[in-house]
Amino acid sequence: MQKGGKGKPFNPSQSQGNSNESKTFFQRAMQEYERKKAIKEERKQIKEAKRKEKEEALRKYAEKKRENFRKLSQKTKWGQPVMRGRMEILLERIQKSVVDDTVK
Repeated sequence: MQKGGKGKPFNPSQSQGNSNESKTFFQRAMQEYERKKAIKEERKQIKEAKRKEKEEALRKYAEKKRENFRKLSQKTKWGQPVMRGRMEILLERIQKSVVDDTVK
């Protein structure tokens, strides 16, 4: 004799599981809402990380520019530019280009 009645064979694996058929409309809607909410939160975190990275790069650029300006704007008491600052900037550029060439 078959269990399950009405002429259909009983299959316990069909009655259990995570299929959407066994969930109510509210459960499916709630699951979809949670999925969309997680995606939205992930996108928000990625956007925030990009914003912080961009902000940090801009801050570093402004600091470097300010430092170069300070070095280049120094004058002697007779109004001539101080060469030490200019030489430091040139040395930094040369060292950077040497490091870049060795990396390649």
